[in-house]
Amino acid sequence: MTVLWLLNFLPPPMAKALGLSVQASGSWVTALQQALADHPVRLVLCTYSKDVAAPVRRELEGTVYLALPLSEGKAALEQALAQEKPDLLQVFGTENDHSVWALESFDPEKTILYIQGIAGPCGAHMADGLPPRFLRRQPLKEKLAAATGGTTVRQLQERMLTQSETERKAFALARHVTGRTAWDKEFAAKAAPQADYFALNEIMRAPFYEGGWQRDATRRPRIFVSQGNIPLKGLHRVIEALPAIAARYPDVQVDVAGWPPPQKGALLRPVMCWLSEYTGYLDTLARKLGVADRIRYTGVLNAAAMKTCFLQSSLFLLPSSIENSPNSLGEAMLLGMPCAAASVGGVPSMMQHGKEGLLFDPNTPGQLAETVLALLDDPHRAEALGQAARARALADHDPQAIASAQMALYTSLCGKEVQP
Repeated sequence: MTVLWLLNFLPPPMAKALGLSVQASGSWVTALQQALADHPVRLVLCTYSKDVAAPVRRELEGTVYLALPLSEGKAALEQALAQEKPDLLQVFGTENDHSVWALESFDPEKTILYIQGIAGPCGAHMADGLPPRFLRRQPLKEKLAAATGGTTVRQLQERMLTQSETERKAFALARHVTGRTAWDKEFAAKAAPQADYFALNEIMRAPFYEGGWQRDATRRPRIFVSQGNIPLKGLHRVIEALPAIAARYPDVQVDVAGWPPPQKGALLRPVMCWLSEYTGYLDTLARKLGVADRIRYTGVLNAAAMKTCFLQSSLFLLPSSIENSPNSLGEAMLLGMPCAAASVGGVPSMMQHGKEGLLFDPNTPGQLAETVLALLDDPHRAEALGQAARARALADHDPQAIASAQMALYTSLCGKEVQP
């Protein structure tokens, strides 16, 4: 059986073969590929890339990789499908043009649409918790931000809402959809009522299945937030809650996996904060509330460095405005960390409130701080919640179980038994 995966990122082996930088995204896809290595399936990993002018094909360690030029659009995919002749096509992500091209170019009954995030709700919630001015049109700022590689909050929202139109078309064409949460199942039922829905969890990165978090009574209170550079991830809510947390724990520190706001000195700071709209707002807000010295930006982290940050923290905090099944929460649960997470989207499907962690309403003032303080105030309960979270995550994200479920789906849709 041959299955072609249409991805929205360039897999690391292909990136290296082309002399390109390896992207940090797509770890769950790589993990699934590795878990399927012992199963009777031949994978062809295909993606569009702005860095190639013509289709490039490489066979690396038994897997075929294809890089298609963006400039050739749908025609490049049609040619790849004709050459590779896959039995099935699996499309990762719903919001890109190639998702629609795939469903138009290949038998929809032999195509699986794999939900990652969902663009429409992400666009709708992009500016939650921010002042209304962030959604006003700002022609000068938008032009300058674009020229310097930046973007405004409104532009981020518009980009997501534009992608949601493509996403709507993909769902309308789909006949088979995979997801992981009650939230994405409900969304798929409305967006693709003609499609079958299959529940299929994701595999986390390998380092997070080993070792585990341990409570350290001598540890300075440290809160770990895994993303903070786009407003959807809700770092502004953490900063707003920090004064209340610091009132009880004066030495509390928040570690953020991401880049800090631009630092150009006191004279240029107002200009940079204006131009780097969201991160500039975070910097201004933290200074206004007197908590700037409690926030440490780590830069982008690889798996090993991310795991170190988890293990050195008192708790993991997910303050997002919307999520489907955030891998950061899954990794924190695998390590047995105490977790506080916004009760949004698919998060309640991953972690049960009061049993495996604590959930809060991000739109209710004070709840984020109260939830964090509840974990810091009762370290024994926090530890017990973390252990329950670990047991749940080890079952939910078991690589072999997920690989077997994926193969069972392939066999069913392929309509023939697979020979070892």
